[in-house]
Amino acid sequence: MRDFQRSLFYNYDAFLATSDFYRKYHAIFSALDLTGLPNLNTGVGRTGYPRHAFVRAYIVKHLEEIKSVPRLIEFLDAHPMLTEMCGFNMGCLPDESQFYRFLKETRNSLLQQIHHRANKTLIEGQTVTLRQLIIDSKPVLAATRENNLKNPNRNTRDKFKKPRRNPQATLGYYSYQMRNDGSKNVDFFWGYRTHVIVSAEGVPLVEATLPNDRTDAKVAETLIRKLKRLYKFKRGTIFLGDCGYDVRDLYNLIVNQMKSHAFIPINPRNAQQPKMLGPHGCPVCEAGLEMTSGGAWREGQRDRLKFRCPLKANRKLSEKYPKGCPVNHPRYCQGKAYGCTKYLDVTDDARSRVPRDSLLFKEIYKWRVVVEQYFSRLGEREVEQTTHYKLRSVKNQMTIAHLCMSLVALAAVQMQRSEKIRCYRTFARAG
Repeated sequence: MRDFQRSLFYNYDAFLATSDFYRKYHAIFSALDLTGLPNLNTGVGRTGYPRHAFVRAYIVKHLEEIKSVPRLIEFLDAHPMLTEMCGFNMGCLPDESQFYRFLKETRNSLLQQIHHRANKTLIEGQTVTLRQLIIDSKPVLAATRENNLKNPNRNTRDKFKKPRRNPQATLGYYSYQMRNDGSKNVDFFWGYRTHVIVSAEGVPLVEATLPNDRTDAKVAETLIRKLKRLYKFKRGTIFLGDCGYDVRDLYNLIVNQMKSHAFIPINPRNAQQPKMLGPHGCPVCEAGLEMTSGGAWREGQRDRLKFRCPLKANRKLSEKYPKGCPVNHPRYCQGKAYGCTKYLDVTDDARSRVPRDSLLFKEIYKWRVVVEQYFSRLGEREVEQTTHYKLRSVKNQMTIAHLCMSLVALAAVQMQRSEKIRCYRTFARAG
């Protein structure tokens, strides 16, 4: 194992043979390739603590669900052998400020390269396939009193009033509950979102943690291009996402540029209300009259047909209604008195061609549960709350969290237990 310091006061091999706990971390640290991350300071100043040891210590923090750095230091101090497995000297652990400094000063790209090397090993060994890929995101709550539900003055409405210690955190939707009267109790939070593309085996391939004001669809476009650059997935790959990814630009990227398939349900907020059509195929207005065609045009990537009030567009028909609109529609006589209008979206693009009512769509879309299971394994310890204030620290924290899941899969494969690539607690158990 790289950078591992063995003490003369215990039998290391005996510990591995008898302890599932130490066997687990031996396997994970053996699978961890830290090539590319400078270990010691070679420039001006003190050498400092090994950076590789900090990475291993943060892996322990994530897998043991330790909430804070001070608790991590206590945990390592209580497990001196694990301290040496990480790369620190027994009885000589860094101060908590050194842990915070590591996250704040380490470039996120270096940690992502470590993550990608682990994934490439899994792909080359055919443990991970690229036939079905699932996209999703989860909130990361910033460390601010604005997220404290007990704070009576918490700001959940003014997005321009930034938290004092989290200037890069943004305000976003968190969850909602239905009240008994049918209304929604919407909850908002200040923070970030961690976005990820997961394989059908439940292994995170690419990820990004960004401010909460970035839309899921826009981030997904960036991640898909990154995925193509890193892993060269083939044509015909299936991408699954929830209705938050129901955006035309994302369909065009997946279907037209990547030559793949998008299995995404319709977002009700992006769908037109169903319209009743008359005998000539035109919508029927609120008065029950078939409307008159008002032309067609292209708006961005959408083809739309316009229909307007038949009484305003057809003089002969208006003569049959001397009192005007039968339902007294306000647009008939107010303002410019143009009359009511309706539109039909007739766009023939990748979004409209998804067979959402087919049995195939329903069977494939069931695989989206994989990403929900993945976030459940990742746990609320990091996906729901962070204790850091800088965006780079939060990014590095989440990259290491996703790296842990890939390392568990790789360690299980190297132990010839491929059926346990998602069992981060039990993959190293004897028997």
